[in-house]
Amino acid sequence: MNTNLPGKLLKRKLSELNSALFFAEGDSLFKLPNHLITEMELNDNGEISFVIPKPVQDLEAFDKEFPVRLEFFKKGIGYRLKVQGKGIIAEDAAEMEKWIAVSAARQEKARNEQLIMIKVMVKFVDYTGNINGSFPGRLKIASRLSDWLFSAKSASVSV
Repeated sequence: MNTNLPGKLLKRKLSELNSALFFAEGDSLFKLPNHLITEMELNDNGEISFVIPKPVQDLEAFDKEFPVRLEFFKKGIGYRLKVQGKGIIAEDAAEMEKWIAVSAARQEKARNEQLIMIKVMVKFVDYTGNINGSFPGRLKIASRLSDWLFSAKSASVSV
């Protein structure tokens, strides 16, 4: 586990993983729903920006700042990241337009549904490497050894 990843390394790892589960945490009566995030930006200040569909409730019902957890993972990649920080609902329309203008996919998403921008100030990063690839091989060997030692076949001994 590493909790102090440099900005460039964090940026590279996040771009490799490219998807995260977003969890709004805290004790608030109304919390933003969990979402799968597939497009995000990480700026030089350690701030992750992304959009989620606007909830049906009035935005005034939600806290403007709240604790956030983002869990980054991808099948076949040998590590995962858990990011914790402070989330902010960004209400700046110009910033939202700038974020949407980056790609055609973002523009299409914005045409199809109302979105809100979330900015997360990264406070803590948990970098966890998965068990290496040789582990399944060792497990098979241990299983065979166990079968051999404790097999139900009894050896016949003649006296």
